[in-house]
Amino acid sequence: MAGMGKMGRSRILVVGYNAFDVIVPVSEFPAPDEKAEVSRVITCGGGPGATAAVALARLGAEVKLITPLTDDVPGRLQRDELLAAGVDLSHCPTVVGLQSPKAIILVDEARGQRTIFWSRGDVPNLESGYAAPELLDEVDLLYTDGHEAEVSIRLARCARERGVPVVLDAGSVRVGSGELVGCCTDVVSSRGFAPDLTGCAAPLDALRALRDMGPERVAMTFGGEGVLGLENDQPLPVPAFAVPIKDTTGAGDAFHAGYAFALAHGLEFRSCLDWGSAVAGLKCRDWGGRLGLPDLPEVQSLLENGERNSLDGLWSRVIDSES
Repeated sequence: MAGMGKMGRSRILVVGYNAFDVIVPVSEFPAPDEKAEVSRVITCGGGPGATAAVALARLGAEVKLITPLTDDVPGRLQRDELLAAGVDLSHCPTVVGLQSPKAIILVDEARGQRTIFWSRGDVPNLESGYAAPELLDEVDLLYTDGHEAEVSIRLARCARERGVPVVLDAGSVRVGSGELVGCCTDVVSSRGFAPDLTGCAAPLDALRALRDMGPERVAMTFGGEGVLGLENDQPLPVPAFAVPIKDTTGAGDAFHAGYAFALAHGLEFRSCLDWGSAVAGLKCRDWGGRLGLPDLPEVQSLLENGERNSLDGLWSRVIDSES
């Protein structure tokens, strides 16, 4: 395993959101009251936490997921897909008679960009009883996407007391986000999360403010430009891999999964950012959040042989922050 030696299989507990995705690639949008035929419609599971769980399992981790599941048709399809991927669902409650979360994702085929319409359904958040400390026994890493804030905060506090790393996929600011950030060891922000939470518009200022809330390591992703980390209070820009892009849906989820996988194996910060970049880049070769997720040899190969995009975009963000 490149950069990981002969370490054993990592054990990761994931807390987060799952959804049923309908992905529609479009070449152009019709005018109002008109129809447009599309080449395909793809359906698959989605949601940050659940997709990260699938990505981690595909890389070879032993993964347990905590998320509410439903008994409607999309919910049953999600369960089957997660089980087929090797994700342990023994701690996932099934809520009866409720509508599962769903998303409609329109993908601009020419630009590889997407527009998302989503609904949480009517599934309630998990109760605090699902944050049993014994869930962390023999766990190498706790991963949360911030959607189940109460359970995530309770587990994160316990994990940190035990010396277990806690990774937060910081996509959007939600109720409890500030408290959760302070409980995590590693917070990887979208380009909007850290500025929204801290009130600092400049990326480096936002990362420094985020770090001062309690995490040991912080970073911010910028899509095809790459990721900007903060190491010893200095910028650490890591360019994205130059890979063919079909669909960016789930790329952030894949990045966080790759980062967490590397961290669970004890790699240093820069290597974790590289692993996140590699998993995210490979995911973009196919539709939806999961079809393109790579296995371990594919990630190894890209890390060893892959070309990178220019650093210019990331350095311009650093310069703007310090000007």
